[in-house]
Amino acid sequence: MFKFLRSQAKIFYWVIAATFILFLFLGGMTGRGCQAPGQKQYEAGVIGTVNGAKITAQQYDYSVRQQRAQLSQQAQGRELNANQFAAADQQAWDSLIQAAIFAEAIDEMGITVSDEEVLSVFENSPPAELLARYRDENGNVDINRYYADLQNPEVDWTQQEAYIRAILPWQKLTETVAAGAVVTDEEIREEYIRQTGKAVAEYIGVLFTDLEGEFEPTENEISEWYLAHPDDYQAPAKANCQVVKFAKEPSAEDNQEVLDFLLEVREEILSGNKSFEEAASEYSEDASTAPSGGELGTFNRSRMVAAFTEVAFKLEVGDLSEPVKTKFGYHLIEVLEQSIDQDTGEVYEITARHILAKVTPGPETLDLLRDSADDFRGRVDGATFVSTAEAEAHDLMTPPEFAEGRDIPGLALSLAGSNWVFSTTSGQISRLYENRDNIYIVMAGEITPVGLAPLEEVTSRVSLAAKKDKQLQAAQAKLSPAAGEIQMGLTMAEVAEAGGFLHAVSDTFTVNGNVQNVGYGTEFNKATIEGTVGTLIPEVETLRGIFALTPLWIAPFDQADFDARRPGIQGALLSRAQNLAVEEWYTARLEEAEIEDYRYYRP
Repeated sequence: MFKFLRSQAKIFYWVIAATFILFLFLGGMTGRGCQAPGQKQYEAGVIGTVNGAKITAQQYDYSVRQQRAQLSQQAQGRELNANQFAAADQQAWDSLIQAAIFAEAIDEMGITVSDEEVLSVFENSPPAELLARYRDENGNVDINRYYADLQNPEVDWTQQEAYIRAILPWQKLTETVAAGAVVTDEEIREEYIRQTGKAVAEYIGVLFTDLEGEFEPTENEISEWYLAHPDDYQAPAKANCQVVKFAKEPSAEDNQEVLDFLLEVREEILSGNKSFEEAASEYSEDASTAPSGGELGTFNRSRMVAAFTEVAFKLEVGDLSEPVKTKFGYHLIEVLEQSIDQDTGEVYEITARHILAKVTPGPETLDLLRDSADDFRGRVDGATFVSTAEAEAHDLMTPPEFAEGRDIPGLALSLAGSNWVFSTTSGQISRLYENRDNIYIVMAGEITPVGLAPLEEVTSRVSLAAKKDKQLQAAQAKLSPAAGEIQMGLTMAEVAEAGGFLHAVSDTFTVNGNVQNVGYGTEFNKATIEGTVGTLIPEVETLRGIFALTPLWIAPFDQADFDARRPGIQGALLSRAQNLAVEEWYTARLEEAEIEDYRYYRP
């Protein structure tokens, strides 16, 4: 019953199942009645609907925390940036939509769970989450201890039972959807050959790079190719917007605070309370030198920024500088060695170390900046956004169009603002967004839907495709008569010598292996391995050229090995087919769903 769920190549993972449970336990199916698109009628605590089923702020906020925690774990302690937070928020929303669609289908199909089915999971196929507490330090499960606890009336399994009761309908739904997936004997045999096949081939070919002639397409040929292949040049939906930025720049107070701090560090060193190395290791914000006591090595006058160099090269060996301001922050510098020109007496090289304290806007500065940005936002609408920004000399941006899922051009780590633009209507004003360097407010513009990209935007791609087609036709015109001569009885060597073709006998290769001058894992490999020894294959195209080939040796089909590997291959192919069936089912349901998203309209 649980074979599909336990397969390794699942399209929906346990995290989605957990979201499904969350959706049920926090009241996912809490009312119906579909609202017309664009009619924003808000209900307290509700941030969206899927076919009338409400998604609550509680569900969304909990799912966001889950996604962010998962990203933080993957980042292994590295701080998440604004785009990673935005991606986690979007994934949280997508998973709740997915859970709602699954819950609706479970309800429609009348899927229920019996006590016997729950008990069967406990006894026969407990999920990994239940077994986690029974794993040792090597990750091995003590299954005997698990079954002992399962039989122990003193052990409370209430939470685990609730988990299984919630997830079983999801499992049964995916199994029902995937039940029609099949794998044929031919597909199993083809996959076995793909995995194990080997061959040797003799071939002649025409490399595109060796063709003589003019293949650059004319403007008319470019236009004709573009019009004949519209599906190849579809542009994604794009949007435009305008942005007002409030730069996160440190105030005079922030500068003074860092300066005062570094003066205190300097006094600690001079008084002997700390050595320079100890202070650098504890206080320096130069991550590359702090572990080594601030060591910068030996350098000349051209290596460091001017302000740093000017002070460092005036210090005597052993001297400790006053705080030095550069674009990186404030530095304390100590010179360890000097190299002096004997003729001029000039110091031309020093060995030094430093302690860096960066200057960043403090909490009070950021609070004031947010207050200023919020005040601006509260005074503008779609009609006054630009004029007010210009009148008050704010940093106003008018970026070029951008695609969904991309940063706003010129504004790094702005995926949150970009996502908002695609979720709203022209003239709307966003909430405050932040990235590393700015607090920013967005006014949404028009959205250009998916469609054929203008020729001027894709001219280089069209030109390359048209050129490749002309080369292909020229190569085919050259190779086709040669293949005919081979079929009439001439050897490949004779044809190659007479026509100036590339000619070679390959080493033994696999489906994914390399064939010299042909490429890695091309159609050439597959055609040879699936061919017949001694029978010409007159044309095979690869990225490098076109070839005529004759298999000289093909590894014999090993029936015993095939029979041994067949169950594993069949299982993998069936899992893949089942996953595809579920994915296609979900995609179809998603396209039909009526989804209302109020996240960006929350008060």
